[in-house]
Amino acid sequence: MDQNIFDSFGGDGQISDLIDQFYYKVLFDQTLRGKFLKADMTRVRLQQKTFFAQMFGCPHTKYTGKDLIEVHKNLNITNQQFDRFLHHLKCILSDMNKPAELIDQIIKKVDSHRKLIVFE
Repeated sequence: MDQNIFDSFGGDGQISDLIDQFYYKVLFDQTLRGKFLKADMTRVRLQQKTFFAQMFGCPHTKYTGKDLIEVHKNLNITNQQFDRFLHHLKCILSDMNKPAELIDQIIKKVDSHRKLIVFE
């Protein structure tokens, strides 16, 4: 994704809103919340905001968190759970009135990381 995606999305503020809404939904999803019960959610949100900003092409953001494999390898995330993450993400993007083309690009980009997160 390039700088245009970051700008089209609305910049850092919109990414922050997206991630806050995303984790609100995830923490109320009975199939997903268990993955975060012991997590420092302030840190998780911050890392995710940084990761998404970089993924969207923000020129002044560099994700410096742990490698995705390292973070997720012991969480036993299933494809079904990952699909639920994508579902919540897509719903929130739609609720934020993002264009369908942009939503599709974002979902595809996030899904391209599946093999680094799901180990089944």
